[in-house]
Amino acid sequence: MELSDVAITAGIPRGQRPRVARLYWQAFHQKLRPALSDERRAIPYLESQLADDRVVCAHADGTVIGAVGFALRGRAAVGFSFAELRARYSTFTAPVRALLLGVLERRAHPGSLLLDGISVAPEARGLGVGTALLAHVRRLARDERMDAVRLSVVDTNPRARDLYQRLGYVAEGSASIGPLRRLYGFRTATEMVLSLEGKRS
Repeated sequence: MELSDVAITAGIPRGQRPRVARLYWQAFHQKLRPALSDERRAIPYLESQLADDRVVCAHADGTVIGAVGFALRGRAAVGFSFAELRARYSTFTAPVRALLLGVLERRAHPGSLLLDGISVAPEARGLGVGTALLAHVRRLARDERMDAVRLSVVDTNPRARDLYQRLGYVAEGSASIGPLRRLYGFRTATEMVLSLEGKRS
């Protein structure tokens, strides 16, 4: 497979929601496992929470091989509905699960598009799929007249941080999660910003 074989489109292709949910889980299971438990229950929950208009997908031969979610104007790629937590897990554990998810929540700044997670299938890594997805999101942010694209990267993912830096993202500050690091698998998260200068004609 080559990058020329890959199409990048807004939205989730028909029949590919389970695939996107699985990619999201594969990329972020360490952070999500405390709240969503095992893969068997987590992936159907994530699938139920995906917002098609907040996801950009890379696909080849009808199969999604990469996806990036984003939050824009108050809506994110994954909703994390409390009602759905109750329905899919239990009334008793849902409040704790919601609290654990809340620790990971990031709020978008006014005038900014917030990246909400990027994942690429193992067989497609090294082709430039991630870079192509990020380029599409950048264009989308310009079209939406945003001032910047923001994201958060954890200390356990230095390769992702290197990629973001190469693409022009600048670190704005880091925050520690303190003793929760043993639960979530990382110590600090760094916010990075890509300024969209000249977006207005």
